[in-house]
Order: sequence, then C-alpha cells, then structure tokens
Amino acid sequence: MIKILLAVGIVIFCSAGYGLLAEKVLKLRPSGFTAPLGFVLLLCTLQFCYYPVQFFNGSVYWIYASSYLILGVLLVYSLLHIKKIFERYWHWNSLWILLSFLVFLIVFYQVFIDIGFSDSPMYLNYIAQNIDNQHINLFNLYSGKIGAEWDALYLFQGYYHFGTFLCHAINVPSTLFGIGGKIDNIVISTWGLGMIYSLISSMLIVNFAEGLKIKQKSIKSVLIAFTLFFSNFYYWRIAFAFYGNTYRTLLAAYLIYTAYCWLRDKEDQLKYVMMFVVGAGLACSSSYLFISFAILFSLAAYLFISHKDNAFVDMSIIVLPLAIYAVMMFSRNRDIPWVAPTLAVIFIGYYSLRFTGWMRKIISYIEDFFFKYGKIIFFVIIPVAMMLFSAYVNFFKPDYLYDYAYYFNNHQDYDMVKDYYFIYSHVFDNILNFIRWVGVILILCKARSEEQNFIKFLFIMMLILFLNPLATTAVAYLIASNVFYRTVEVLFNPFTEMLIIFVIFEWFAQRVWVKRGLMIILCCEIIIGHAASYYNSDWGLYTFHINGGRTVNPIYKISDEEIEAIHVLESLIQRDKDRYVGGHQPTIISHAEGVRTFLPNVYQIFTARDYYYIWNRVDWIFYDLARRHYDWEAPATEDYARSCTYLQDYQVDYLIIQYWENSEYDRATDACSTTEVTTSKFKVKSVSN
Repeated sequence: MIKILLAVGIVIFCSAGYGLLAEKVLKLRPSGFTAPLGFVLLLCTLQFCYYPVQFFNGSVYWIYASSYLILGVLLVYSLLHIKKIFERYWHWNSLWILLSFLVFLIVFYQVFIDIGFSDSPMYLNYIAQNIDNQHINLFNLYSGKIGAEWDALYLFQGYYHFGTFLCHAINVPSTLFGIGGKIDNIVISTWGLGMIYSLISSMLIVNFAEGLKIKQKSIKSVLIAFTLFFSNFYYWRIAFAFYGNTYRTLLAAYLIYTAYCWLRDKEDQLKYVMMFVVGAGLACSSSYLFISFAILFSLAAYLFISHKDNAFVDMSIIVLPLAIYAVMMFSRNRDIPWVAPTLAVIFIGYYSLRFTGWMRKIISYIEDFFFKYGKIIFFVIIPVAMMLFSAYVNFFKPDYLYDYAYYFNNHQDYDMVKDYYFIYSHVFDNILNFIRWVGVILILCKARSEEQNFIKFLFIMMLILFLNPLATTAVAYLIASNVFYRTVEVLFNPFTEMLIIFVIFEWFAQRVWVKRGLMIILCCEIIIGHAASYYNSDWGLYTFHINGGRTVNPIYKISDEEIEAIHVLESLIQRDKDRYVGGHQPTIISHAEGVRTFLPNVYQIFTARDYYYIWNRVDWIFYDLARRHYDWEAPATEDYARSCTYLQDYQVDYLIIQYWENSEYDRATDACSTTEVTTSKFKVKSVSN
C-alpha cells in the first residue's frame, strides 16, 4: 500500500505542477488548487498520445513510454517549482482535502465493489489484460477471449490505459529489481485510482466554493461540507471511485463551472480550459460524449441568442476533442464506413482554414444566421422536431425499448444515478429534491447576471429537450441510447447543486431562521447519510456496499476463499504452461469473482455479464448447467448428464466451482475432471482432455 500511496502522491504532485504551468502559459488568474486543472491536462495529453496506439491496436509499450516521458517531464517541472506549489497548498482549505481523503479511506476499506453484479470486472479486466499486451484492446473485456475488439464505446478511453500503466509502474521495482513484493492488479486499480479520484474531486469541490465568491464563511463551510461529505459520498463515488465513469459527473460540473467563470470574469483563455475538460471527460467515459454535448449545445444556444462576438469560433475550439473522438468512434463503424473519413476531411478542412478570408466570411454568415434565428431554432424548432420524432418512434416502432414509459423507470436500481423526481426516493432524499427544485425555480425566475443567465439557459434546455419525457425517446434513439437519463447530471452535479443552494441562501438573506434551518438540514443529511449506512437503512449513502463489505477482504474487495481458489488456479496454469501454445488460451469456468484481474489472459466462458445480458451467452444450456445457482432461485432442473460433453466441446481446461451452490454440476463433472484442491467454498478442478 505504501507504493500505491507514493504513486498517487506523484500523480497528484505532477498534476499540481501541470496546473501551475497551465496558469502561467494561458495567463489564467490563480484559482485555488491547481491539481484538478493539471489532472485534466494530464488526461488530455495522455489521451492525445494514446490515440494512435488505440487506433492501430499497437503495443502497450508505447503507452508505457509516453506515460513515463510525460510524467517524468512534469515531475522535473514540479520539483523545480515546488516552492510555488507548496505556497498554493499551504492553506486552511487543505484541511478539507485531508479530512475528506481520510474519510474516503475509512469508508472504502469497509465497502465491497459488488464484483458479481456490477461493471467492476469489465473495467478491472480492461486494465489488467492490457498489461504487457502487444496488441491492446484486441479482446473481450469480460471473457478475455482474444482476437477481436469489443464495443467501440470502450476502445478510446485513455483513463483505463493510464490505469494499465499505473499497474505496470508500481510493480516495476518488484518485477525488474526484486525490491518488495508484487502488488495485485485489483489492489492497484481499486485503491490507486480510487484515491486519485477522491483527492482530485475534493480539490475541485473546494475550488467551486471559492469560485462562487461566497462571503459568509458559515455558508461556505456548510456548502463545502455538504458537497464533500454527502454528494461526493454517494456509493458509486466511493465503491466505484476507480471507474472512469465516475468522473463523468465531476467533469460535467467542471465544464459548467468553467463556462460560468468564462462568462462572469471575461477571461477569454478559459475557453481552452473548457476544451481540455471535454477532452479529459472523453478520456474517462464514453457517456461524457452526450453529457458534454448537452452542455455545449446549451452554451452555443446562449452565445448565439446573446449575440456574443466570435461565438462560432469559440465553440469550435471548445468542441475540438468531441470532433476527434467522433472520428475515432466512427472509424470502427463497419455499417457506415464513409462517415469517419468524411468527418475527418470536414474537421481538418475547417480547423486548418479557419483563419483564411473566405472561411471567415462563411463563419460570419453562420453567426449572423444563428444570431437572427437562434431563439426559434434552439427553443422551438429543435425541441418540437425531437418530440415529433419521439412520437414517431413510440407509435411506429413499438419494439424500441426506450419509449415514453422507460423514462419513468427507477434508473437508480441499475445505474450510478439518483432519482430527482420524488418517485423512488425516501423522505430524506426528497427533502433535498425539494430544495434542489426550489433552487432551479429561483434561477429560472431571478437570473440577472450573464453567468446566471447561462445557467438559466442550461436548465431550460435540459427541461425542454434533454430531460423532456416527450423528447427523450429521440435523444436515446439518435444520441445517448439507453443511458439518456444520465443527462440529469447536467442539471444536478457538485457545482450546480452548490450554486442552487447558494442561490437559496442569497434569496433568504434577510430571513436568518430560514438560513439556519437550511444549514441544519444540510448538516443532518450528512450525518444521517453516513450513520444510516452502518445500520442497514435505505437512508444510507452506501448501505448496500457496507453490508457487502463484511463478506470480502477489505484490501482485495473479494472474499479470502475466492483469492485462495484463484491462486490455486494460477499455480495449475503455471504447471501446465506447455499446453498453451499456438494461440490456445487457458479456458475456465469460474464461480469465483474477479479471477481475470489476477489472471487476465485466461478465457472465462461465462462471466457476471451473462447473468443479465442473456444474448451474450455462448450457449444457453451450457450456461444453465455451469453457472452459480443462487439461493434465491428455484431448484435446478437441467440435464447434468451433458456437462462433460460441453466441457469437451468448448475445450475447457479448469473449473472453479462453488460446490455447495451447484452441487449437481460438481458431481456431474467428476467424470471428466480431477479435483486439485477443495476449500471451504470452492473446488478447483482440471478437466481431462
């Protein structure tokens, strides 16, 4: 763990130095902690270097080399400017960061990552299987089967390749020099990346509070405490802090905050910061594509309707990472292969010619058109068109899953989102929902300054288009697919929530009892949210994951029995390594979760994904025979006499069976396998071939 802490410290230190450098180069006003800006720039820089190797499925050693080079340069720069960094961080606000980080470590130690029923194995396997891989991304992220890319949505997130680099770099002293023991990938990925998220998010939240220029210290302290210890402690921001997807909301907040400051402070260079934030968000999560699109669409509407000078050019700078990402994504679309090169030609043509006289005339015509007709286009034509298209899909394509009714599903049951519509929330959440919507209404009614009017435009655009139940079918169909509801994070995120509550405080400035009551409510939400998590209450912020945490090793996040079984399997594969030549992967059936984070190069025929996504199963009957049988399910009725036939047909080499959960399969496979080890929960078997 010391090596992980050291690596995290180096990343944060380099990020702080990079942020300091960006402020100097872009001539930005000092804005509190520099590490969030530096980390955004680091992700952007790494992603820019990673794109070629991602596109051509090249060697991971390119990622190692470019990462070492970039971090090495940043480390030298940061050391040369360590005095300035120290001065920026020697501040009372640093106590907030330290306290938040300490609480994060305490809570994360006690939670589990629900590796059997979440996306955790996918992301952890993604990181692990790319380690020392000569052809990155040429495998199925769940099963590990090599030879082909998986979903294009996950191919161009440099954040996970940075995680691969981190796993490699932390273990270099052990693997190359024999210094210390090797740290398992699952520990580095969950703890290392999780710590980075905790520190970066905490610093950014404190920057938000300072950026709002809140004069009353008590209000600022309560807002910081509430956002740090409540909003930033929703279960996915703890248990899944290592996900790139967790940065989705944080960087949406950062993008909105930067646009807010850009309009308020007239600091033109901040448009480049917005560009970097968009690039960093795309490097972390494919969902950030439509999240940032919704924000930038609203910003463009505001700029055009407000007749801002250089609106088109400024927007073209900010959306540059979106343009690059779109070309990369469409390059993998075999159904419409002409789209990627067409977009590439258009974008290259525009960005290389935009300073020429005739291109400036075209831009001027475009700006004049949107200045004149922007209001009717953005607030009438586009929303009405999307509602009509939604109606068409709902009535003429009845098989489409994401219809009007889907909007009202309880999305927090299966995704990292909250319910803000008073439908599925408990009473304490609904108290907050009431406060949130009061703040939204106040901003819609009372916005006066330029930056507040932008927030007003943003909220209106969300309500009439991206979160309008009459239009979201079209949003899903054309842009966001089944996760369109995540755009609610544009409306409610760490920055907008802080702003909303601050607006309420300002509105009731003369009513001291209202302000005190609101501060008490926010403080109570923090206390109850954490305390209830330890008492099996739905009111808790992370109750389910605390309960699950009692069943796993707190460092590895899986049970000790699973770790033991996986290590036995590892020794068997090492024993039989001469069998795996000519491209045959060790092929396994495993009831132990997380096996591929330890053994990333095995082919696991059935994974956690097959439980929900039945169309992914290589064989339905084989799956029913071989899977875990959970105690809440009906007794098994399958014909287990066929078990050995399936093992031979799919060339299975090893089994890890929870014999007390699927005893029928355990007995049926005795005829064609040898039991190597029996533990309190598992049998590890070698299949006879």
